[in-house]
Amino acid sequence: MPARYDRIARLLHWLVAALVLLQFATGWGWGFFERGTDPRFYLFRTHLVAGYAVLALAVLRIGWRLTHAAPPLPAGMDRLTQVAAHATHGVLYLAILVQPVLGAVTTTALGKSLGTGRIHVGLAYVIAGIVALHVAAALWHQFVRRDGLLLRMLPARR
Repeated sequence: MPARYDRIARLLHWLVAALVLLQFATGWGWGFFERGTDPRFYLFRTHLVAGYAVLALAVLRIGWRLTHAAPPLPAGMDRLTQVAAHATHGVLYLAILVQPVLGAVTTTALGKSLGTGRIHVGLAYVIAGIVALHVAAALWHQFVRRDGLLLRMLPARR
C-alpha cells in the first residue's frame, strides 16, 4: 500500500472537487433559464456561495499542504512525469484561487467595466481541461502503471 495523504488533505481535496463540479453545473446550467426567473436566480446564488466556499477551502488546503508534506510519488516515475505532476497541481491550485476572486469581481460594477466575465468563463474552460488531465493521469496511474498512486487520495477503507 503506497503512502497516503492524511485525512484532512483527502477531505479538503474531495470537498473542493465536489464544489468545482457544482460550479460547472450551476455556471453552465443557468444559461438554460431566462433572465429574471427563479431557477436562474437560484443557480446563480448557489454558484456564488459555492465559489466563496471553493476559495475558503482552497486557502485552507494550500495552508495545510504547506505545513503537511505530501506522500512520496511512486517509485519509477521519471523526472519529466514528476515535473508535469507538480506543475499541473500548481496550476490547478492557482486557478482555484484566482477563479473565485475573478468571479467576485465580475459580479461587481468594477468587473462589468473591466469585462472580467469573459475571462471568468474562459478560465472555467481551462480549469475543466486541467481537471480532465488530472483525472486522466490518476486513472492512467491506476490502470496502466498500476503503481497505486490513486489510492493515496481515496477515502480509507475500513
